[in-house]
Amino acid sequence: MSVFTIDLARQFVDNAFRSRPKQFRSADEQKRSGKAHRPLLGKDKELLEALRAGEQRYRECKAEIEVIRLLRKSDAELPRQCTATANSLQEITEALSRLDRISREELNSIALYQGSSFDEMYERLEKVLCCINEGTEEFFPHRQKKAGRKLGVGQGGVQRIAFEELAKELRNFLLRIGLTFGFEADTLIDRDPIIRVPISASTRLLYDVTRVLDDRIELSDVAAIMRAVNRNPGFRTELLGDPAVDAITS
Repeated sequence: MSVFTIDLARQFVDNAFRSRPKQFRSADEQKRSGKAHRPLLGKDKELLEALRAGEQRYRECKAEIEVIRLLRKSDAELPRQCTATANSLQEITEALSRLDRISREELNSIALYQGSSFDEMYERLEKVLCCINEGTEEFFPHRQKKAGRKLGVGQGGVQRIAFEELAKELRNFLLRIGLTFGFEADTLIDRDPIIRVPISASTRLLYDVTRVLDDRIELSDVAAIMRAVNRNPGFRTELLGDPAVDAITS
């Protein structure tokens, strides 16, 4: 079920206007003065459709990124796990090879009850050991660990890629009704503490919308998301192999 409702869409519509923070102390003050032109008035239902479509893309993208991350995590951990398993199997095969003739015959009798034999059991262990050895580190010389904060991840840990897919739906909606989609913000040095606030209707809208899904979103994230979307406005069709996705899942 979507987190976006018609009431929430109406709140976004009411708050989406060109802000003048240096002239008014708050958005409410600007609206009360009649100086807040709200270009989305009457378009709450259209906005809600765009929000829900964007939310679905956001969730699908986020889920697929998580699957890719887990697969790559498993891939990265496999050599270490294989090495430990191979060491254990090697000890078992060596212990079996050291058995005397009588012990081997007794173990062979036990194996016969299971439809097998000592030789067959030993042979299978060697085959398993061979397979496990292929998963050890020596077969993955190309692996390299990356350090530091990854591209596509905000300072607060926000993965921006999924939000880009949501923002593309909002961008398409805004362009259809004749609005621009670009980042605008201002730093208010006369406030205590100094704050940075969104200015344009599209910036305010995207900031409000994304924070519903993740309250760690900052204006720097919104700026990066809008730049990325304007550079590549097409929806992602394949995440595996996408450089931005690779950067946060490797």
